[in-house]
Amino acid sequence: MEIEIAGTGNFSTVEKPAHVPAELVCDFNYIAPIPDGEDNYDVLRRLQQHGHDVLWTPHNGGHWVVTRAEDVKWVQENYGIFSHEEFTIPRGGTPIIMPPLSVDPPLHARYRAVINPHLTPSKVKTLADKARVIAIELIEDIRTKNSCEFVEDFASILPVVVFLGIVDLPLDRRKEFIAMAKSFMVATNQDERDSALRPIVGYLVKVLGDRYANPGDDMFSAIAKYRDNPRFESEAEVIGMAALMFFGGLDTVAAMLTYVARHLATHPEDRRRIIEQPEIIPKAVEEFLRRFGLSNTGRLILEDIEYKGATMKKEEMIMVPIGCSGIDDRLYKDPFKIDFDRVENYHPNGQPAHNTFGNGPHKCVGAPLARTEIAIFLEEWLKRIPNFRINPEKPIKVHMNSVPGIDELHLIIDP
Repeated sequence: MEIEIAGTGNFSTVEKPAHVPAELVCDFNYIAPIPDGEDNYDVLRRLQQHGHDVLWTPHNGGHWVVTRAEDVKWVQENYGIFSHEEFTIPRGGTPIIMPPLSVDPPLHARYRAVINPHLTPSKVKTLADKARVIAIELIEDIRTKNSCEFVEDFASILPVVVFLGIVDLPLDRRKEFIAMAKSFMVATNQDERDSALRPIVGYLVKVLGDRYANPGDDMFSAIAKYRDNPRFESEAEVIGMAALMFFGGLDTVAAMLTYVARHLATHPEDRRRIIEQPEIIPKAVEEFLRRFGLSNTGRLILEDIEYKGATMKKEEMIMVPIGCSGIDDRLYKDPFKIDFDRVENYHPNGQPAHNTFGNGPHKCVGAPLARTEIAIFLEEWLKRIPNFRINPEKPIKVHMNSVPGIDELHLIIDP
């Protein structure tokens, strides 16, 4: 089965359209390298200090950017105006559909119905038991050494091994899969993105063919079986669903764990509090999720709309940087500070209030598992390795892209 991989994304810098006021133009390129000594969130904070909440950048074909928590939530919830049909920037940059993320309601629900049964509370509980065993084994190995590179030695193993179990892919190819996904995520032009996507799609075509012929109880078997659904339309649907899970399972939680580890390495008081008061771990998880919001996703604007001084036109793209939401000083007091007692993280009913996992029907299906894996890391790492710090001789390098992250985090393990 051949799936055409030929995107049409315009990664170039373009002229400002006449309907965009000059005061709304910003120099924001989400795929550009982060300056040495800076963090992704420093870049996002500068957007918030621009003086306007909704901005326009000429990079990557030109697109709008929202910068405040209320605007992030507004775009996330209003899929009738801001469609998920195009969720990467530039438009056309991802040449395959990836349901359910790239499909709007009501069609969206038919694809979620394929994925949801594999991430129910009971399934997550079983996965948590497996994740805890893996985490303990990794930590016990790390604690025998005086240093580690956290991404390679822990963050890119724990959630990825759990994910590979969900979809029943070979564990011995873990590093290869991560490299495949990363090459797509960090591509800076259309040829690179297409070239990175082709081997992934080729591999998934083969896997889904095998699973359709010899199904198991894994998620990819369920996706392959969607071919038998009376609403099945094309192979692009099943390939796209598998590709979405492939990218989501190999990158996002690993990135979040690394940000958490970096914070704890530089804040011994927070380490001590978690160790002495393990009951605050659920609150700590929500605070880390708030502070280190990930993903820079796009939306296709379906109709002309005026909002906060911006005239956005039909067929234009808008970016939703989740990281902007968690560092919004209009919503959070001292937003860059980690505060495990932060009340703004919760609605009156006790449910999490931050925008990190999205809002509305496209809310992240993997959120319960992500929360669980972060909690397991806090529980098991700190009781075994309470004292650690960043190696000052190995500078930290970060990237923005679609999923921000830390490339390497070298830690020194203290006795």
